Amino acid sequence: MCGALVTLAATTGCIVPQPRGEGTLSRVVEPTTKRGYWLYLPKTYVEADDQGRRARRWPLVVSFHGMKPFDNARSQAREWEQEADRFGFITVAPELRAPDVLQQFPLRTVHPAFKSDELATVAILRHVFTNHYADPSNVLATSWSSGGYMAHYMLNRHPDLFTSLSVRQSNFSASVLDAAATARSRFHPILVVMTQNDFAGCKRESREAVEWYAAHRYVNAGWIEIKGLGHARTPDMAADFFGRVAGVRPSRPPAVLVRRQAIDGNPEGLAFFSGKIPEFQSPPRAVAVRTPSVRALPETPLRRHAPAASLSGPAALAPTRVSRLPAARQAANQTPTPPRSRAPLRRRPVRSPLSIRASTTLGIEPLYLSFAALCPAEWQRSAAFLWTLNGDPLCEGVNGHKTLVQPGRHTLGLLVVTPNGKEYRASKDIRVVPRLETAKAARSGSDG
Repeated sequence: MCGALVTLAATTGCIVPQPRGEGTLSRVVEPTTKRGYWLYLPKTYVEADDQGRRARRWPLVVSFHGMKPFDNARSQAREWEQEADRFGFITVAPELRAPDVLQQFPLRTVHPAFKSDELATVAILRHVFTNHYADPSNVLATSWSSGGYMAHYMLNRHPDLFTSLSVRQSNFSASVLDAAATARSRFHPILVVMTQNDFAGCKRESREAVEWYAAHRYVNAGWIEIKGLGHARTPDMAADFFGRVAGVRPSRPPAVLVRRQAIDGNPEGLAFFSGKIPEFQSPPRAVAVRTPSVRALPETPLRRHAPAASLSGPAALAPTRVSRLPAARQAANQTPTPPRSRAPLRRRPVRSPLSIRASTTLGIEPLYLSFAALCPAEWQRSAAFLWTLNGDPLCEGVNGHKTLVQPGRHTLGLLVVTPNGKEYRASKDIRVVPRLETAKAARSGSDG
């Protein structure tokens, strides 16, 4: 049995048929969890200076590897090198503990190793956002083989970190997902890729994933089955999907994708495969979301000019009707029944299309801060972005970085001007705490 496993690993698992890229691949250790991950920086990122890196968006691919020893994190990062160079994707492959022949398979519970992989992945993403210009508003969860357990799980449990999902010949387990949390990711773009000659288990669980997303009313979920392929690595499928979702064009035509043939799929999946972008449905305005604070900035035109009906439903309440009592009853000196007062309708918060994601809102000086705009994808391609710090211009672009050395409260502001001239604003409060020695020095100076 062991000899068969080694042979299978040598023939299907660790071999990466995709050619190498021209960027840099390195192993990094996340300092808080001490978990390793493989990081690939595309050629354009490596060759650009700091200003050039700031000037464009760098979508982030997080690829979860399959079962060890048949697959590993380095192989996952390796297979993405060519696609990362084509699209300008920063790629991360966490070193996982759960997908292992010595662990639970098929996955049915969130066991300690699986939970540790979740926590490590969250820490790794924060580490990448802090140290590189990865775009927090465009993060793809992808996987191959048993890495699908983690990819599906991360979108379900962390829809604020991941903006889309594309699994490739991957496993799926509904028992580890939270059905009550589906409202938070129901509008995320999803693509499930299957192959005609895949392992029976992966193919069966891929179809279970399709059925699960349909049963929970995911509106932007597509699936596709590719002709002829077995349990093969297909990062090109996920890369093309992610590029269209993120609005990023490749630097050169796909050499592999043109040879793929679809034999089945739903309309959304087939639309992606044919080079079209489906009209994604957006969450309805009635969905409650957190509205960014705008205390430090003037009111936006959205708030100032929106009609009253769009802010709170009916513009005014109809007057309460009070029935007049018959004169005979009044003559009998009976106390009329008081009218039932109608409680005022509570105003529903407006769903703002703009908010700010920051790496942190509280830290010790000097605080390294990374930030990004969360907004419709079309704005990222056509709108103008201006960031301010305490009212002073800071930078332009969808995202940026800043080291805050002055203790105290700071206001990070963002102004977005769309092509039709509309302005949208958002802000976030950042607090910088002085180091202990700095605070002592300040007190000593005042005492002197």
